[in-house]
Amino acid sequence: SSLRSCFTTPAHPFTLRHYDVIPAPLQASTSWRTPPFTLTGVNGYLYGRGVTDNKGPIVASACAVASLLARHELECDVVFLIEGEEEAGSGGFAESVRKYKVR
Repeated sequence: SSLRSCFTTPAHPFTLRHYDVIPAPLQASTSWRTPPFTLTGVNGYLYGRGVTDNKGPIVASACAVASLLARHELECDVVFLIEGEEEAGSGGFAESVRKYKVR
């Protein structure tokens, strides 16, 4: 089936995702018990803080669009904006959007 019926005017569906994780102190006063970015085994369980923080949804969205493209069922452009500074205040975000905005 076609996705054309989903859009009443030419459009660019847009998805904004982030993939960053910030280090957090490992202290008794915090809930963090394992370091970020490091797969750690604890009592038979694996912990990987930050290994999926929105990375899974990014891949799922990209795979969905790729599948639609492969079947020639995507009749519009899809814009992905994937940002890596969300946890640190997004310092370069506004400038990058202005610089690379499609006019």
